[in-house]
Amino acid sequence: MPNILDSLWNSMALFLSALFFHGMALRSIREKKPAWFQIKFANEIINYSLGIYYGFLGVYFILRGLPGTDSGIYTDMLLNILIVLHLFSSAGPATIALLLIVTGKLFLGDALFANLVYVFLIIGFHFICMEVAKLRLSSVQKVILVKLSAVPLMLFYLHQKIHLEYTLDDLPTWILYFLVSFFITFILISAAYYIDTSNKLIYDLQQSTILDPLTGLTNFRHFDKTFETAFHHATLKKSNLSIIIIDIDYFKRVNDTYGHLVGNSVLSTFSQMLLKISFPPNTVISRIGGEEFAIILPNINVSETEHLAEKIRRKVEKIEIPIAASGSVITISAGIANYDGHNYPTADELLHAADQALYKAKRNGRNQVHIRQTEPVI
Repeated sequence: MPNILDSLWNSMALFLSALFFHGMALRSIREKKPAWFQIKFANEIINYSLGIYYGFLGVYFILRGLPGTDSGIYTDMLLNILIVLHLFSSAGPATIALLLIVTGKLFLGDALFANLVYVFLIIGFHFICMEVAKLRLSSVQKVILVKLSAVPLMLFYLHQKIHLEYTLDDLPTWILYFLVSFFITFILISAAYYIDTSNKLIYDLQQSTILDPLTGLTNFRHFDKTFETAFHHATLKKSNLSIIIIDIDYFKRVNDTYGHLVGNSVLSTFSQMLLKISFPPNTVISRIGGEEFAIILPNINVSETEHLAEKIRRKVEKIEIPIAASGSVITISAGIANYDGHNYPTADELLHAADQALYKAKRNGRNQVHIRQTEPVI
């Protein structure tokens, strides 16, 4: 028995290490490629990669549990893999891990009938986990439910693996194994919860430094850094880079007449409208001032940029705004500047050109888009 318990503790330590590396990998992806978590296809790849990762971990536990390899038992770790994936990921990755575990169980070892029974039981356990994960219960309640559902599988596996008999004499040993099993599962679930929560908190903290709290758009600090990077990339590739600067017309009048709450509502409504527009890849939308916004558009020429700006301007005229006066509408003025590979020597000059175009649009009567024309730099 001591050897078997030692194996359980060792396998728990290995599982904790796997959780740690899983958490570090996700944290690194969130820091370097945050957009991957917003793109459905990329997010699915991450999730299914987790399923493969834990599936191979399960196969390793199966190998360690083969006769002559280790005197311990590792079935608990296979169940814990499914529990963790169902509670902290989704059914898809858990199914991938299950398929790998089932394959390993069927093709490793020579006790075919016992393996078939085990496969049948673990597939049933998988579907139970899937349903329990959907329930509106706390994590502790879900873990208790799925662990209780695993009792038939454990009764079968322990009897086959270490020849525990279904007798009163072996009852204390059965109880000991079940207590150890529950304890290990709760340690692993607690570790998974801590890693998952800390990663999300770190991500939220990072996001709070670059997001404007009112509009949900990126702030000027992020815009400034991103714009410099985009311009540097455009100069290296000799590619297009467009920028649109937008100003809400007569916004000060809205604040003075209806109050700042209405003004904030207008800013929020306008921002949500921007987020719903289908922009080209790698577009960055930022709030860079009180009622001033900027849109960075890499690899977009000036005519395409003008089309987008006009599309935004027309949509703004149709926004339902929370202003009591009948017939009140919100309009915008927009300035465009485009870098075509050689016409602006610095990012600041490109930004200044867009700002000048915005000034021209406002001076010409507002509610219009103006493009800054400039001579190429020789």
